[in-house]
Amino acid sequence: MAEINAPNLKIRTPRNPYRPDRLAVASETGQNIDACFGKAELFRIYELKSDVKNPFYELLELRPAFKPCREQSHDQTVLGESAELLKDCGLVLAGRLGPGALKALSDRGIIGLAVHWPVDEALERLAKR
Repeated sequence: MAEINAPNLKIRTPRNPYRPDRLAVASETGQNIDACFGKAELFRIYELKSDVKNPFYELLELRPAFKPCREQSHDQTVLGESAELLKDCGLVLAGRLGPGALKALSDRGIIGLAVHWPVDEALERLAKR
């Protein structure tokens, strides 16, 4: 394999929308991460404020969702629209995330994690990262 030496070559990479400081949480009560991504009626949008000595988080808004899951089936178009609503977030925490939801999020540069923790505990852990 030949080595390329091109100091003036500029490599263009797509703009990464990943925002590690902003995340969406699917929760039915606001207490626990327990809602399925496809059945969530709204997402709680938080911003992490990382300070080595004093990490904290702030609730920014409650964002209504499209609920793409209906009677054991998913409307892929609506699933994509739901993921598009969260494109300003770098991470989505939900009680359940199916393969379609994970792909829709991933296509938009968003990481999706299925977790079953209290909201406060999850956010405190992430803020300390």
